[in-house]
Amino acid sequence: MPESHPDSRTEKRIRRLEDLYIILSIFTIWPVILRWRHPFFEFAMYVALVGLVVIFFRRIKRFSQSREDLK
Repeated sequence: MPESHPDSRTEKRIRRLEDLYIILSIFTIWPVILRWRHPFFEFAMYVALVGLVVIFFRRIKRFSQSREDLK
């Protein structure tokens, strides 16, 4: 039976937003590949990098928590 707990839905939504952010961050690399030079593209890459680092640490925390829950 699926959980209808609000926290469960919120966590699932957050994970989907993180996945979407990761996919969108890939598009920030394309201006570099195409050798397009513009300050906005560089700014977008730094914003993507910061967001990816945040997601990375959030996921490490979630995996660690899951491992603790299994014990």
